[in-house]
Amino acid sequence: MMLEYRVFSTHWGFIGLIGKDRKVRSLTLPLPAPELVHQALRCTGSEKLIENPILLPGLTEQLTAYFAGQRVDRWDCEPELTSIPDFTRRVLQAAAQIPYGTVQTYGSLAREIGCSRGARAVGQALKRNPLPVIIPCHRVVAAGGLGGFSADGGLETKKALLELEAKAD
Repeated sequence: MMLEYRVFSTHWGFIGLIGKDRKVRSLTLPLPAPELVHQALRCTGSEKLIENPILLPGLTEQLTAYFAGQRVDRWDCEPELTSIPDFTRRVLQAAAQIPYGTVQTYGSLAREIGCSRGARAVGQALKRNPLPVIIPCHRVVAAGGLGGFSADGGLETKKALLELEAKAD
């Protein structure tokens, strides 16, 4: 399948999306320059990509608003998770239901999907999240602190996203 991509600017930097029609397969968190986003998009392993400057216009508006500090409760897209292993997909689908501005622990998310001793496995699955913010893995924390965050900026980015949501309209 031919996939499309789009790079656009937000208050936090440049974001890249990969998808087709209403489906989104990958999102890069904001980076300081569009060239860095293009480089990150090439590393996604996606098939051949074709630029579409109007890909997912509603989602683009929402992401721009989100990074400007506005509350977004529902994203205007369909996450494309079919190529993701079953356990990881279940974790991501459960994480997608965590309400804006709230957090949940790795352990409680594991219990929610029927894997009561799977907190570490949940953390590993979230590490593979191709759609950060849309699937809000930053809202999943350790019982005794923030836990981890594998995106650029690590825990500082996770903290900044949680603070952004705490201050939103």
